[in-house]
Parts: sequence; structure tokens; C-alpha cells
Amino acid sequence: MQKPNVYLFPQLDDNYGYLIKNPHETKGVLVDPSDLDMCLKILELNDCSASHIIITHHHDDHIGAVNEIKSRFKSLVIGYKNDSKIPKPDKEVEDQEIFEIHGNEYKVIHTPGHTLQHINYFMLKHNILFSGDTLFSIGCGRMFEGNPEVFWNSLSKLKQLPEDTKVYCGHEYTMANLKFALNIDPDNENLNEYYKWASHQEKEHRPTIPTTLSDQLLCNPFLRCDTDQFMKFFDTQDATEVFAKMRSAKDNF
Repeated sequence: MQKPNVYLFPQLDDNYGYLIKNPHETKGVLVDPSDLDMCLKILELNDCSASHIIITHHHDDHIGAVNEIKSRFKSLVIGYKNDSKIPKPDKEVEDQEIFEIHGNEYKVIHTPGHTLQHINYFMLKHNILFSGDTLFSIGCGRMFEGNPEVFWNSLSKLKQLPEDTKVYCGHEYTMANLKFALNIDPDNENLNEYYKWASHQEKEHRPTIPTTLSDQLLCNPFLRCDTDQFMKFFDTQDATEVFAKMRSAKDNF
């Protein structure tokens, strides 16, 4: 089977939505639709309807257009079974569950931290991750409902995915994240090169997403809380405490 196309499109101020569509098919999957006009535009541009909607978490900037899209296209909504704040799913999924849409298999990864019910979707065979607000390019989501232990455990799960995984996250926060990362890791050559690339993308008005897990493992400080470097920097031998201190520093940066 051919690899599906993933079309990124902007929503609201700095959100990203995604359309997943197999070549030569007329039905697609929307990820976290929040802006109805932009969702309809991407569907029209690619001559398809939204047969399914998959939701990572319940924040309004990720679900704002779900009901309208479902009404127009009779879309099947998929979401985490324990998240009562999302529009009622037609299919409720659990951690580690594998389901299929249009011949593509998706694995559910429960990633509490940003919200307690947050999930990621990993496309098996294609190594594509939709990370919502768990993992960002050079950052991670704010800790609204979780605690440092559960959030670090969630990021640790994602670190185990194949390094060639393409990561499609929920926001364009890369440049702001880079400024913080360089403040605590200024001598990281990979990070400095990433900054040059991202700056060029910004100058050309191009997205910095998708990123790859391999780049994030080298450059994203929030995936490196278990390294000697950051344990020394934050004066602790506990990775969870490193994460807590790093997240607090970023919140106040």
C-alpha cells in the first residue's frame, strides 16, 4: 500500500491541523479540527471529504470544528474513552489499542501531562506520529492537568519510537522553544544548526513541522532530562525532577 499523504494546514493563531489522505482516494482523516473554514479549504483543495476525525485532547483549540465537520460529512469521531470533555466519540479508544482507517493502522499512546486524557496517534508501518500538545518541536506542552512524573513518563514512551518517525504536533512554537533551549544548552551544535534551519523557514514563511524524532532526541531538552548534562545543570540526579525544573523554567522564560 502506498504511503498516505499528510497535509498540514494552519488553524486559529498558531495551531496546526492535518489531513491524512491516501493517494487517489476521495476520503480523508482530519486531526484535531478547530477552524471550520480552514478545514473545508484543505478538504476542497484535495478533493475529498472527512470520513473520520481523530482527537488528541479536549482543549477548544483542538476540537472547535468537530461538531460542524461531523454534521457536514457524517464523519466518525475517534477519541480517548476516558475523556468526557471531547465531543462524544463514535469510537472510543484505549491506550495501546490499534485500529484501522482506510487501510492504515493507528496505535493509540496515552500521554498524560498536558491533560490527563491526552493521547497520541502513531501510524504503524509509516512511522508517523500525531503528538497534539504532548511533544513539540524543541519543546513540550504546558502541564495543565498532569504532574512532572506522568509527563516525563509520557515523553519517555515517545522516545522509544523509531528514530525516523515524523512528528506532527499541534502548534508552531519552534522559534520560541529554540530560544529557551539555546539558553540552557548553548553549546549544542545540533541545536544551533536546527536554529539556523528554523530561522530560514520562518523567514520564508514556511512551517517547521513535521520534525523527526531523531532531531528531537538530539536537540529537544525535554527529551534529554535523563542526561548527565541536564542533571548537572539542574543539580539533581532524578530525571523527573530535572523535567519539573526545566518545565518551570520554560514557563517563566
